[in-house]
Amino acid sequence: MHRAARARLLWAACTALLAVVGCVGDGDPAAAGRRGVTVFAASSLTDVFGDIAAAFEAARPDVEVTLQFAGSSRLATQINAGAPADVFASADARTAARVDAQRVTVFARNRLAVAVPPGNPADVNGLASLTDRELVLAICAPEVPCGTLTERVGGPGLVAAADTREPGVRGVLTKVLLGEVDAGMVYVTDVLAAGDAVAGIPIDHPASTPYSLALLSDSPEAAAFVDFVLSPTAQELLAAAGFEAA
Repeated sequence: MHRAARARLLWAACTALLAVVGCVGDGDPAAAGRRGVTVFAASSLTDVFGDIAAAFEAARPDVEVTLQFAGSSRLATQINAGAPADVFASADARTAARVDAQRVTVFARNRLAVAVPPGNPADVNGLASLTDRELVLAICAPEVPCGTLTERVGGPGLVAAADTREPGVRGVLTKVLLGEVDAGMVYVTDVLAAGDAVAGIPIDHPASTPYSLALLSDSPEAAAFVDFVLSPTAQELLAAAGFEAA
């Protein structure tokens, strides 16, 4: 059996036993006479990609988009294990390069911010205060893009001060939302998405991460979705969510 086919069979067997990522979709598109596109996307894209998928489906009612979200590194591992994704939206270019893609395109950029509970009870006032050993700090694990960017922005001292390292940026945000930590290193877009549930402290640092789209299949519908993400309509949605232009 071809290696890719065997990997897909193994993936199907595994997912029958355990759901490993979140999924948004309305069932089998073929049963409704629609063509399907499966998009694996970084967890920081959860809100805006829901809006982009809805706009794409409105423009293309013959296509249904299924979204699955997790940390970029985990998604790349799943794709390489045979997960049937048509498009991979990674929170950085390095992780997108790990998968076998027909083309890879940077479609947006994002920066880090410090998220704290409303009222900032620990009186966090910037990066320097995050190394206080009495502060409970959450950051992303080093293998995911937000973890890589955190080390680049905050340095090894901040990384060493972390009390928990989450497998995705939404895990960090959840810790802040639940009041389990005093502060978390997240993206600017996560602070905006959380609204009044968290407060955001800007970080004065020029580093950003290039969000990258990898086209994985030869499906015309998948290519159309990639093109749509690059269109003015989707770019306006990304800008409204706090993403910067590529």
